[in-house]
Amino acid sequence: MQSEYKISKHLNKRIEERQIKEKWIYETIEQSDKSMEIANDEYHYFKKIVEFANRCLKVVVNPINKIVVTAFFDRKMTKNDCK
Repeated sequence: MQSEYKISKHLNKRIEERQIKEKWIYETIEQSDKSMEIANDEYHYFKKIVEFANRCLKVVVNPINKIVVTAFFDRKMTKNDCK
């Protein structure tokens, strides 16, 4: 999957330990169930990942620098069905 966003060094180290697939990260950005602008340089995207027990993936991006800062499965949002 091609994307304008690059994965940060931090996230690159965390992807495997968090069992996150890169395709899920880009799907969350491009087809989110919910998104929130936190600041000019910080957006949060959420998507239910059916392949991973319907858990809610949270992806934090810096839209100015086009960097995916981090991603993780958000327990609180999973309880709220990613909404």
